[in-house]
Amino acid sequence: MSNEPQNLPSSPPPPSADIGGSVANRSLADALSTSFRILKSAMVVLVILFIASGTFVVEQNEQAIVLRLGKPVGAVREAGFNWAFPTPIDEVVKIPVKQSSTVQIRSHWLHLRENEKGIPLGNVRRGGEGLDPMRDGALLTGDKGLVHMQWRVTYRVDDLRQFVSLVSDTNRERAENVITRLLEMCAIRVVGGFSTEDATRKRVAELRAEVKIGMNDVLSALNTGILVESVDIPESTPPLQTRMAFDNVIVAENNKRTIIRNAEQHARDTLNAVAGAAYPKLVALIEQRDQAALADDTATMARLDTRIDEVLEFEATGRVAQLVRNAKSSVGAGVQNILADAEEFDGLLDEFLANPKLFKARIWQEAKAEILRNPNIVKLYKPADSIFRIHIGADPRQKKKKDEDQYLREVLNEPVQFESRNPGGQLTVPW
Repeated sequence: MSNEPQNLPSSPPPPSADIGGSVANRSLADALSTSFRILKSAMVVLVILFIASGTFVVEQNEQAIVLRLGKPVGAVREAGFNWAFPTPIDEVVKIPVKQSSTVQIRSHWLHLRENEKGIPLGNVRRGGEGLDPMRDGALLTGDKGLVHMQWRVTYRVDDLRQFVSLVSDTNRERAENVITRLLEMCAIRVVGGFSTEDATRKRVAELRAEVKIGMNDVLSALNTGILVESVDIPESTPPLQTRMAFDNVIVAENNKRTIIRNAEQHARDTLNAVAGAAYPKLVALIEQRDQAALADDTATMARLDTRIDEVLEFEATGRVAQLVRNAKSSVGAGVQNILADAEEFDGLLDEFLANPKLFKARIWQEAKAEILRNPNIVKLYKPADSIFRIHIGADPRQKKKKDEDQYLREVLNEPVQFESRNPGGQLTVPW
């Protein structure tokens, strides 16, 4: 055997130390792994929350547009859920474009003192005091007059992209300033083409329409995205110093219109009562006949006369129809009477030719009986062998009685037996 020392294997490390280091490493690795997982989950959650924070809702009456770093991007967003990058990348501007807004403008209205507010303008008196251009607003009219006006403009955003790009985002005051300045400019131009009376009374609707058209033309040319829906004038007046004169003119014109309406209504009522529903046709035919008469057109006049007669006979109602019926009845009765008289004459002629003396005697007796029956003839009876004087003229008491009887017949429509005696006593006739 060799005496040289043999290489012995190295002794292993202590078991306790090796086990402790491995456990620590594993714990550290597990902790790091868990931390990374938590951090990753947190980052995912943050990303999800970041993305979700860009979600926004557009209401039914709204539209929205996204501003990315201050500039509009993408299409206009309609009602519903929408998304954009969160602030500070994107900014969402929502405007109720389907909702109208109203601006009250008093740039052209007169300045009212404290004691003049709340009372009708007709009761405000300024006497000979003039206007103060620093306080009183007014517009110059085409007849070199002045008018004070209040304005009410209703508008809405018609194009959101143009509105946000050029006018404003959510600041309504800027939009109202644009509307105010534009109305002042258009009002000066338009009112200058109207008279004072037209601008305050007669053509107000036309004036408002022209101002609205002018404002929309300018707004469209400037690409503001604003649309004026209506322009109203709640109140307008000439200067208070001349208002009373204008009011007097208004009262006179109202009275004139009332008189004309009453006259036209009276004419319609009268024509309806005279000719009924056919009166417009009759009036037109009569006017045509008058024109034909002026032109001396006899053929047209004859044709129109025939047509007028047809309308009167077959179409007209009312008093005209009654007169036509009465005329026809009178004509018929007259013809019948004439025929009867002719027949009676023929009979009397034969009797006269047969015995003239007897015929005359009979006729005289009939005439005398008729005279005695006539209540309108005063009868005087003279006894035989008596002398009397007659005062020419009817007895006033007898005439009075006759007038009374006539009146009773007309009022009561009843026959009255006339007495031929003298109601007042004896006649002024000495027997």
